[in-house]
Amino acid sequence: MKLRVTKCGCFGRIDGVVAELPVGYEFHAIDIPTAFIERVIVLEQQSVEVEADKKKKGK
Repeated sequence: MKLRVTKCGCFGRIDGVVAELPVGYEFHAIDIPTAFIERVIVLEQQSVEVEADKKKKGK
C-alpha cells in the first residue's frame, strides 16, 4: 500500500539513513507500522486476494 506521512514523529530510512520522515513524505509498505497509526494516511491499497487469485489461475 502507498502511505503519506501527515504528522511529525515517524522515523524510517531515507537513502539508507535513519531520519524523521517529513510531513508529506510518501512511501510503500506491506502494512502500516504500529508507531505510524494516526500519523499516516493510505493513498493506495492493493488487494492481496486479487494477486493470489491470478497466481492460482496461472498454474
